[in-house]
Amino acid sequence: MQFAVNVPTSAGDSVHSQLAFCDEISWDAQVEFAVAMEGLGFDGVAVPDHVMTGTGPTTECFVTLAGIARETEDVYLYPKTVNNHFRNPALLAKQAATLDAVSDGRLKLGMGAGWKESEARAYGYDWPDAPTRLRMLEESIRMLKRLWTEETVSFDGDYYSLDEAMCRPYPVRDPHPPIMVGGGGESFTLRITAQFADSWNFWGPPEVMRHKLNVLERHCEGYGRPFEEIERSWFARCLIREDEAELDALLDEHFPRFKPENVADSEYPLVGTPEQVRERLETFDGMGFGEVVVEFVDFPETTSAELFAERVAPAFR
Repeated sequence: MQFAVNVPTSAGDSVHSQLAFCDEISWDAQVEFAVAMEGLGFDGVAVPDHVMTGTGPTTECFVTLAGIARETEDVYLYPKTVNNHFRNPALLAKQAATLDAVSDGRLKLGMGAGWKESEARAYGYDWPDAPTRLRMLEESIRMLKRLWTEETVSFDGDYYSLDEAMCRPYPVRDPHPPIMVGGGGESFTLRITAQFADSWNFWGPPEVMRHKLNVLERHCEGYGRPFEEIERSWFARCLIREDEAELDALLDEHFPRFKPENVADSEYPLVGTPEQVRERLETFDGMGFGEVVVEFVDFPETTSAELFAERVAPAFR
C-alpha cells in the first residue's frame, strides 16, 4: 500500500479547511511540510486544486507542486483533484507534461469535474450542470492521452477542439503519467473511470466503498476491461495521538467535528491511537486498496504524520 499526504493550499475561514492549527497558508509552511513528509518515508504529496476556498490566501495547484518538485527528490507529485473546468485540456496537458519533465517523471494526475460552484463563478467561469461537466471531463482525458503520445493531434469534440496541436516535451513516464479519476457518481464518474483511469479515488466508510467498487466492477465488465487494472485509492482526514486523554482533549477543543458522535455518515476519519488507526486501515487493505491519501488536520505540526509513518504505515508495506 502506498501513502500520499495532502499539502494544504488554503486555511483559515473556509468550510473546506479543517486545519485548526493554521490560520493562514504560506509557502514556507507548505514546502517545509512536504519535505518533512518525504523524510518520513511517505510515497507522495498531494495538492488540492482550488483558487479561492476562503477569505485567506489560496495557492494554485501546479505552481505549488512545481515548487515542491524542486525541493524534493522521490515523492510522486499528485494534483488531487484537478478541476477540469478551470483549464482548457490542451493547456492542462502542457502543464502536466512540463511538471512531469521537470520532476523526472514523478507526476500522478488526479482529474475531476469540480464541485465548488462559488469559486468558479467568483473567477468568472460558467458552471454547467454535473452531467455536462462530466462529459467535458471525459473529452479532456481522451485529449490528454493523445497529446501526450502523438506527434500532432486534431480533435473535434462536443466541447473542445484541436488543430494539429503538439505537446512537447512529452511526459517522462511511458506511455504517460497515471491518471486518477476522483468521485463516486455511479452513472458518469465510475463509467469514465472504467474506460480511462489508471486509478480511482473516493472517501467514505467501508460499506460505501464496497458498494462503489461493485458498481465500478460492473462498469469494467461492460467495457471489457479487467477490474484489477484500476488502482483503488481512498482519502481520509487523520489525527493521531499516543495518549487517548490527549486525543480527547484535542477533539473537544479544536476538532469537535471528528468526535465519534459528530462524524458525518459520509466520512470515516482516521482518528485515534496508532493502533486504532491501523485497525481501521486493515479493512481497506483487505478490500484491495493500493493507495491511501491522508490529510493530517494538525498541519503544520507533524505529530500525526510522524506517528503514522512510524507506527501505522509499516504494517501495510
